[in-house]
Amino acid sequence: MAFKGGYTKFFAILMVVPALVLYSLFVLIPSIGNVLLSFTDFTGNPNLPMKWLGLYNYKRAFNIDMEKIGNSIKVTIIFALSVTIIQNILAVLLAVLVNIKLRFSTFYRSVIFLPNVLGVVVIGLIWTLVLDPYSGPVNSLLHRFNLDSALLGDPMLALGLVIFITIWANVGYAMLIYLAGLQSIPSDLYEASRIDGANTVQTFLRITLPLLRSSITINVLISLIGTLGSYDLIYVLTSGGPDGSTMTMGMFIIKNLLGGGGKQGYVSALSIIQFLIVFIVIMISQYFLRRKEEEL
Repeated sequence: MAFKGGYTKFFAILMVVPALVLYSLFVLIPSIGNVLLSFTDFTGNPNLPMKWLGLYNYKRAFNIDMEKIGNSIKVTIIFALSVTIIQNILAVLLAVLVNIKLRFSTFYRSVIFLPNVLGVVVIGLIWTLVLDPYSGPVNSLLHRFNLDSALLGDPMLALGLVIFITIWANVGYAMLIYLAGLQSIPSDLYEASRIDGANTVQTFLRITLPLLRSSITINVLISLIGTLGSYDLIYVLTSGGPDGSTMTMGMFIIKNLLGGGGKQGYVSALSIIQFLIVFIVIMISQYFLRRKEEEL
């Protein structure tokens, strides 16, 4: 029996080893390397010597570039909160609607989820063409009312449009998570609420919403993690412009990485700062969401 137990334990460890090796190669070692590079003047060229700078890159971020970084953090927070709140409210409402047994409900569900199948570059190009200031259909419509404008080139509108497009691209995925939660709620609860005389709003607030608390937590955390580090769709749409109005922290890091000048050490420091900000926000959000789950 002892031999059998030891064999089982050995086999279990053997199954875990490949995953640990892959995790170490592609996550752990690069992460440690990135932390070490943040203390150097690494230029990206392995043939050039590196010099240990200590905390210089971090001091530069919080002194020399503080205004730019402060703006990128502000934009990131506005972007992340706006997308998370609006997307989840919209996703819950859409999930409730498509959960009703109506004709073509499966078709509507597929249409709403369709943007999630498209790549980020494809989504960016589609909306760039739609909002094109010269030949885009939106601007052609605005031109009829003498309101033509380069919408993505307007500092007052660009961030709002990026938020809208991000929600359009991701709301389908959030809707499916809520839909799965809705379909797991026993129908007996709804029947009991109807017998007790509860109206639609009361049923939603007292039965549906509390029983969706796990789905809400999952969706909020997924949305926050995605938006706090977002740069890909923004890069395609506005590249962080105009005038830094869509310059998120992730976009600021990419700009420095692609801007030349051999600033990879500094970029590593920026990525560490971003990671710490995201980590703190996610931990705080998770704490309050868990407390809210217990209250519900």
